Formats: sequence, C-alpha cells, structure tokens
Amino acid sequence: MEVLKIEKLTDREKEVFELIKKDATISREAIAEKLAISESAVGTYIHHLSNKGYLLGRGYITAPEEKIVVVGGANLDIKGYSPNYIKGSSSPGWIEESSGGVGRNIAEDMALLGQEVVLLTAISNDHFGQKLREETKDSGVDISHFKISTAQEHKTGVYLAHLDQDGDLIGAVNDMRILKEIDSNYLQDKRKIIETSAMVIFDTNLEESTISYLLELCSAKKMIKIADAVSVEKALKLKDKLINLDYLRGNLDEIEVVLGVVTMEEAELARKLSLKDRIERVRNFYKQNADLPELIISTGKDGAYYLSHQDETVKLKHFQAASINMEEIVETTGAGDALTAGLAAGIMNKLSIDKAIELGIKASALTVKSELTCNPDLAELM
Repeated sequence: MEVLKIEKLTDREKEVFELIKKDATISREAIAEKLAISESAVGTYIHHLSNKGYLLGRGYITAPEEKIVVVGGANLDIKGYSPNYIKGSSSPGWIEESSGGVGRNIAEDMALLGQEVVLLTAISNDHFGQKLREETKDSGVDISHFKISTAQEHKTGVYLAHLDQDGDLIGAVNDMRILKEIDSNYLQDKRKIIETSAMVIFDTNLEESTISYLLELCSAKKMIKIADAVSVEKALKLKDKLINLDYLRGNLDEIEVVLGVVTMEEAELARKLSLKDRIERVRNFYKQNADLPELIISTGKDGAYYLSHQDETVKLKHFQAASINMEEIVETTGAGDALTAGLAAGIMNKLSIDKAIELGIKASALTVKSELTCNPDLAELM
C-alpha cells in the first residue's frame, strides 16, 4: 500500500491562513502589509493553500466541515428524440444539449438542494469543456479543482443518447476516456479537500484503481462514503470494496451483480423472475453478509427498496414511486443521479434515512419531467 504524504503548511503559509480565517474578505494588499511581504508573495502563498486544500474556490473560503466532495464523470449530454422511432433508419426528431455526467449531475442536484459541493473531475479545454465549466459553476458547484486536460487524445466526455417518444433510452454511446486522468496523482493533490469533507460521493465511471485509491484516502476518516453504481458492468469495480462504503445506490440489476447474487451471464435470466422473488433473494444474501453497506435499490415505477443491518436483523423497507402521469415524463436520463443526490442531501440535513430516501424519490420524479438532466425545480424541495 502506498504511504500518503502529509502536506504540512510552512510557517509563512500558516500566517497567511490565520489572517484569512479571521477575515475571509481580507485583500492581498492587507495581508502583505500585515506580514511585511510583497503582494506577489501573498499570491504565491494563497496558491499553495488552495492546492493543499486549505482554501476552496473564490473569496478565500476556508475548507468547511460540512462540504461534500463528489468525484466522477462530467460530460456533455447530446440527446436525440424520435417521436416516431424507425429501427435501422434515420428517424425525424430533434436534438438537445445539456451538461451531464453522473458525478457532475449528482453535484449539481445537491447544489440545487442547498448543499456546499466540490466537484473533482476532468475536462478538456475544448468548447464542450467550457460549456460544462460555465453551467456547472452557475448551478452553485465549486469547480475550482477541475482537472483541465492538455492531452490531445482526451477530449471532454460526451454522452450521445437516442430516446423514443416516451423519453426512454433506445441506445447510447458514452465516451469517458478522459476520466483516466482522474488518477492517484490527481487525488493525492486533492487529498486535503477529500479528507476534510463531511461526505464523499463517487461514481463507477472512475477507473477501478482510482476508486481503490480514493477509498484508501478515506479509510481512516469519519466522512460518509456513498457510491453510485452507474451500470451493471461498471458496478463490478466495487465488488471487493463494498465493506469500505456506508451506502450504495443502484438499480436492482446492478445490485444483484455487484453483490454476486447473480453473474453478468445470469442477469438476463434473473429479470424473468418476479420483483418480489428478486428482492427476497437479495435480502437473503444481504442477511448472510453483515459487512455490506446500506443499500438503496431503485426499481423504476415500483419505487425503491432500502436494506440495512440492524443488530441481529435485516431491515427491508419498500418506498412507493412518486405519482407521475405518463404525459408528464419528458425523459428518464439523470433520474438515478437525482435519487442519489436527494438521499445524500437528506443525510446531510440530518433527516431520518426514510425521509432522505423519500427526498431522493421526489428529486428523481422532478428530474424525469424536465428536458434538462438536472431540473432547477429541485431547489423547491428544500
């Protein structure tokens, strides 16, 4: 296991930091005057404090105890809608663009829900990247720690989706190669930000080695750790890491596979069973494995299930889906991300787990009513 390097502050950095803690609006000129150093030197020390995670974003904001760090994908969502889909042919329709990516969506949704969020992700300095930066910043997310890639082969991530007349996915292509740059070196550079957070949320678009390193950074800390499964295949990256999580949010297919209840090859056959039988099988497996995190299992129109270990028993609770008329549904992209965000926001607001899950379900229901991947109306839930 790699030994983590502790980034200590120099005596001068400590002096600058103490002045900023006393007055977050203090100017560089005032700091220079108090410490009898040049303004350019002050700028250098502030840069060091920011890189080491002691300052966040603009305005010399010191790292708060209640901030949430989200690590994951950010990409541009390009969505084509076909009211009259014709398989194997060009279908008339229209195309929309919006900022997306599981990690980015969760971060924006949480900001809309009133949380202080820092997003750690990678984008390129292309026009897609510029759009992501501007829209994510405007939503209230701290984007000051984005990695801006200079590698020519790594362009800003793109999610290209084709949706039918009901807003359901027909097929998609997701180019997230740039996330290879979210590696142990990047996380080590952001170590202080991660370690001083109250909650860390990540998605499985990250490389498996990156997930391992992130959990290593969090291993001795008290922050709440939440993973979003993203997809069946990507969820497998969590298979030997579940013991390090507090919560795992995924759909039933993803949960069955990552727990090992079924294999990837058996997943299709498992879908032919009744929902009741599938949930009961997951419950029985969960009962025999006390080290598993608390599970929030999405089941679409059938709502969600919550599983947790309580003393010698297993708590299984079903939550009804929000009531939505079919004509209200615009599309389903981002619904799971909103559920994760609502759950996390509820936990941060000290709601009971039942109320936190209900908040997530409400956030998910609002999301499917919007063409945007993150519905601004989420702000009305808090």
